[in-house]
Amino acid sequence: MSQQSPPLDEVTYCEVHPTKETSLRCNKCGRLMCADCAVSTPVGYRCKQCVRQHEDRFFTATQNDYVIVAAICVALSVVGGFLASLVGFIILVVIASIPVGGFIAEVALRAVQRRRGRYSGQVGAAAVVVGGFIGGLAQNYSAVSSALRQATAQFPADQVPDIPIPFDLIVQTTFSDIGLLIFIGLAAYFVYSRFRLGA
Repeated sequence: MSQQSPPLDEVTYCEVHPTKETSLRCNKCGRLMCADCAVSTPVGYRCKQCVRQHEDRFFTATQNDYVIVAAICVALSVVGGFLASLVGFIILVVIASIPVGGFIAEVALRAVQRRRGRYSGQVGAAAVVVGGFIGGLAQNYSAVSSALRQATAQFPADQVPDIPIPFDLIVQTTFSDIGLLIFIGLAAYFVYSRFRLGA
């Protein structure tokens, strides 16, 4: 699109930042843009709106796809978080987190037939964080419950003390579990990266 240049003595301003003087125009739509709004592309400088419209052609996911990605990533990372918290061996968790993150992303991508949305990576990574902590909480709850059962097993059936489950301790233990935090961080990173790379 050819744009008529303004007279040399006319001052023009960015259409997004009206206080910034500029003579730079988007080579697609002709919009005046400042250096902050200009995006360098292989075919010259374009405004962020045109770049976004171009990128949108590659994002074909529907709203349902976001739900499917979130559900799969939560479900699989619950299992991963449970096992990471159970194993507790940091080196093994680090080694396992990379393929597990890739596996979670691959299952989610196949479930949505490799359609990606602009925010699929963020949704998948957030779901991994949520699922990982749920898995860790479940494992720690199971461990504490088992310990309480063993502790009270020595009492006669009619004299078993009523010991409440310390939920605050379970939460604190979960959020301070280094192995679990490493698993969640690495798995979320690889899920995000896999969706950004695409099929």
